[in-house]
Amino acid sequence: MRVWIVLLVLGLCPAVGCEKSTGSAGKSAADTPSQPADAVVDDPKTPLELLEGMAAAYAQADSYLDHGKLRLSRTLAGETTIDDVAFSVKWKRPNYLRIDAYQVMIACDGKRLIAKIFDEATEEMDHQALVRPAPEQIDAAVLYLDPQQSDPILSEILVGGIVGPPPTLEMLLAQEKPDFTQEATHYVLGVDDNINGRRCHRLIYQTPNGPLTMFVDADNFLLRRIEYPQEPMLSALKESDPHAKISLVADFIDASIGDPIHENEFLFNIRGDDKQVTYFVRPSQASTSPLLGETPPEFTLERLSGGEIASTEFLGQPTLLAWINDHPSSRLMAEQLTRFAADASTGVDVKLISVDPRETTAEQVQRRLEQWGANFAVYRDGQAVGQQQFRIPGAPTVVLLDAKGRVQFMEAGATPDLAERLWGIARRIADGENVAAVTLTAARAEQKLYQAALTASMAGKNPYRDLPLPAVDLAPARTLSHFAAETVWSTTDVEQPGAVAVLRHEERERIFVLDGGTAICELDSDGKLVSRHDLDLGEEVVVDRLRVASADKGLRVALFAANAQRLWLLDEQLEPLFRYPTSDAPHAGIADAQLLSGAEQTTLVVAFHGEVGAHGVDETGKRLWSFRDMLQLRDLASVGAGQIALMDASSKALVIDRQGQIRREIALPGRSLLSLAYDAPSGELLALALAEIEMLEFDALAKDGAQTWSYPLPAAELPNVSPPMIALAIGQQRGWCGLGPDGTLHLMQLDGAVTDRLSFGEMPSGLASINGADLIATLPGRIVRLRFALAKQE
Repeated sequence: MRVWIVLLVLGLCPAVGCEKSTGSAGKSAADTPSQPADAVVDDPKTPLELLEGMAAAYAQADSYLDHGKLRLSRTLAGETTIDDVAFSVKWKRPNYLRIDAYQVMIACDGKRLIAKIFDEATEEMDHQALVRPAPEQIDAAVLYLDPQQSDPILSEILVGGIVGPPPTLEMLLAQEKPDFTQEATHYVLGVDDNINGRRCHRLIYQTPNGPLTMFVDADNFLLRRIEYPQEPMLSALKESDPHAKISLVADFIDASIGDPIHENEFLFNIRGDDKQVTYFVRPSQASTSPLLGETPPEFTLERLSGGEIASTEFLGQPTLLAWINDHPSSRLMAEQLTRFAADASTGVDVKLISVDPRETTAEQVQRRLEQWGANFAVYRDGQAVGQQQFRIPGAPTVVLLDAKGRVQFMEAGATPDLAERLWGIARRIADGENVAAVTLTAARAEQKLYQAALTASMAGKNPYRDLPLPAVDLAPARTLSHFAAETVWSTTDVEQPGAVAVLRHEERERIFVLDGGTAICELDSDGKLVSRHDLDLGEEVVVDRLRVASADKGLRVALFAANAQRLWLLDEQLEPLFRYPTSDAPHAGIADAQLLSGAEQTTLVVAFHGEVGAHGVDETGKRLWSFRDMLQLRDLASVGAGQIALMDASSKALVIDRQGQIRREIALPGRSLLSLAYDAPSGELLALALAEIEMLEFDALAKDGAQTWSYPLPAAELPNVSPPMIALAIGQQRGWCGLGPDGTLHLMQLDGAVTDRLSFGEMPSGLASINGADLIATLPGRIVRLRFALAKQE
């Protein structure tokens, strides 16, 4: 299906590809022959003819302009409200464009492309203006489709608007003739109508959420109006009013093609205080209360039943104070706090503070809270403690004090995930963590990171790819809370353990560990040292990456250093077979390498920084193929038998086979994909990704590629460890282990239901798993094998 039709439907129709309408609205398009690309049908008889006539009209246009209006009309409790959103498109071949839609302005005058985002919450994105050289030809890939060319934030706003980008854009910017043969079978023709003085054909698409109706000009085949499906918005309104009504209509007022447009219409003057950037950078939203981490002065609250309570009575256990009133958002907060308090193990005492007017009696407050199911101690804030001491912006607001009375968490407003977040914070406080200090540190780091990203973007760099992340301190030693760890063995036989890799061969596990980067040691599955082999790779050559595989010809070991110029392939005796590349010509550096085992021989896949791409190499050092569909590579990952995923820090990875052919794509929209781990038993993936610069994430991907859950990390410099995450067993369940920037091991069940953290107080230098079960971790001066399980409940 063409993208523009998808965008028309997807905003309100999550399941496209419906059955053909069986109503009496008109004729179906089945079995109708396709028209030539330049055909504009005089009197369309079928939906297919009308679709192709409309596409041809836009494809043949040299210029286009409109002044659109999106109108949302709602009738609730007999009262109708109307919200209008203006949008307009001006376009002239090959590279003149002006878009004003939602809060976005894009202008391209043939020389440079400028974009502004008018967002009050961020003060126009901190007064940023995106400025780039004008492309030779403007198309959808440049604006919002191709993550390699488009700006991530600009794309998100255009595609994520209430109905996506202006739907005429895709037809104007189409690079090839669309094939509507399949789509047309889902349309019917309706009765013609008059739209803004123009006779229009009615084209109806029956979606699961109701009809989507397009009105196409009978004379010139331009799109004049779209009436969107009412669902699921109508059902949501009818929960409050069974007689509610809603409509969403887009009108393309004064739409015309071929009319002259003066070049001044495509100009936009950047203000003197605007920051000119190559990519938009989302401003830091980290805002913290001045009281965070502080102990507020002593205060008193009035008991609803009479008398007062002093804040000193809250000491000794964590206390949660929630300021509420008679408002739906306060009800949501009360419901979330009820869920939170149902888990008594948190040890947090919840207290509600009513800020209702004095004329609201204590009985009325109590009765309302009982109706909400909120069975907590209730107080009044007669001395305005919330405003004067805690400086809360209003109700509802929640403040969490630790046992010493220090403010550890503060948040205004209510969200459906408040209970989950409070559980996590309460557990951290119970473990002795100063949550407020961590929050303040993260906020300062986020602001520092934003400034660094902004500086990079203003210098013409891609902050999503080129920005160095800030360094963080090593995490102190920490034991597990929800999982249990058993040390199967620990050894000090390797003096300077580094990268580690495990190979299952002839029903046994062979563990290979780099020693100081100049030797390789082999251990058996019991941690006993089998051999140590000094490497003869040349003077002053130190390696920190290790890959192993086996074939009929025996063991193969690939050794290299991150960003180095060469790598080496070793044989069963750990002697070099060759180095690669064989030429001494300099290049941008080796990003990563992986070995693909084969029946007859092992294939070496080498990824390069810069413009080289990836190479497939046989066991003689001969290049088998060169892959250049993705350049400036960052990482490789094995994602199944004979398959390697290539990553360039964009939002997608390309999976290739041992012949260098693309097999599939792994997409993580809105993220910079940094690394992947694969769990063979389940076929699921774990991604390490950078989310809009400010946050690292572990993102779980199901077998079909759908993102199932995320685990956030603060954005910071990643340790020089490869791979940074592995699949393993947690008791009887599958799970993941990922290394954070501060040396913390993050353990996660495969479904994300339970997570935990383990820190050694030292930075691991290598991670691997034995048969996908136990963890092998290399640490300064020692190697440990750990087995994980769910902790027993006391």
